[in-house]
Amino acid sequence: MIKKAFRPFWSFDVKKTEQWLTNMAEQGFHFHQLNRHTRTFYFKEDQPKKITYEINYGPNQSTNLPNARIEDGWHQVFQKKKWSIIANEKPTSQIKTTSVRENIIKRNRTIFYVYCGLLTYFIGVSLIPLGIFLTALLSGTEIIVVESPYWIITYTITALSTLFVIAMIYSLIKIKKTNKQLIDESFAYMPMPDTSKQITKQKEKELIRAGKIVRKWKLNWMIAPDKLEEWLEKMESQGYNLYRVARPGTIFYFIREQKRNISYCTEYQNIAKESSFNMHKENGWKHVYSSSSTLQKWTIWSKEYEVAEVKPRIYTDKITSIKAARRIATSYSLLFIPIILLYSYMLTNWFFYQPSESRPTQGFTMFIFAVLILTFGKHTIKTWRYFFRVKNTT
Repeated sequence: MIKKAFRPFWSFDVKKTEQWLTNMAEQGFHFHQLNRHTRTFYFKEDQPKKITYEINYGPNQSTNLPNARIEDGWHQVFQKKKWSIIANEKPTSQIKTTSVRENIIKRNRTIFYVYCGLLTYFIGVSLIPLGIFLTALLSGTEIIVVESPYWIITYTITALSTLFVIAMIYSLIKIKKTNKQLIDESFAYMPMPDTSKQITKQKEKELIRAGKIVRKWKLNWMIAPDKLEEWLEKMESQGYNLYRVARPGTIFYFIREQKRNISYCTEYQNIAKESSFNMHKENGWKHVYSSSSTLQKWTIWSKEYEVAEVKPRIYTDKITSIKAARRIATSYSLLFIPIILLYSYMLTNWFFYQPSESRPTQGFTMFIFAVLILTFGKHTIKTWRYFFRVKNTT
């Protein structure tokens, strides 16, 4: 007997899909085939059995598994282009190997950014008629609805667009949750920031009121991290020792103590890797902060040095430093430029093609678009200025 099941969002939540396949096997339905285009899974009825499944994605998905995985009991049950599913019938406690599913995380991240762009577009487009309606309503203008059989088309498009937006929001939630699970699974070792002083929240509040702890805000430092490093080092040289960084990564707490020579380095990675943490800590660097984002990982490191010593840096060779700076500039450009182009198109269309009598009702919305264009444009320029600073000074 063949059983079919439709799972439209299966690839956005592979951990849940794997558990679902295991549950199906325990009910006597063993995974047989997957149609990626129709998002349909096919199962063959057999004896109930506990089977552990693992979904992988990448350019090198072949029918031949590494020897270590074969010896651990894994075998392939599905492979189509970049997707593969492997299974293991051993008890979960006896399974020793697992995959580092970085490619799934990268794929999810790309889809996340695309969906964010589409969602921004739909929100921007909807603001125009909404702004017109609210302006007319608040100004007391009479609103006349003209009867027409074509309203059904408008209602249908509105309903489909609403469903599409809901599906995108649901997908974004799924992707964020899945990436967090995969990162936690692949890199279970995540060192906690080094703190030589442990202060309770109540004690911290008292020290803030007494002026012993200073709290500073640094918004959007990720687009020019070298400026943050210089600022932190300057604060240390003035006797403000960094105590901790609040979870969003924008609030910095300093204790007023002794002046120190501290080198601060920021590190941007698509995925926080255990190997990097171990290497930096072995070289004497202290882990100050790591972002909680599942899509981007920012880490701040610090290292004390003597006046006579050369200031230490995490990246000591020019090529590595330039590559790291280019990766930051490229990542944020890919995020900001589509938004800039979208709002520029809408603003241009409004300015040149909209009737002059309708412009006042849309003026506020277009003003917001102009502010967003300038803001994201400024951020994009700052990221590339950072890149060229690194390139010219390293």
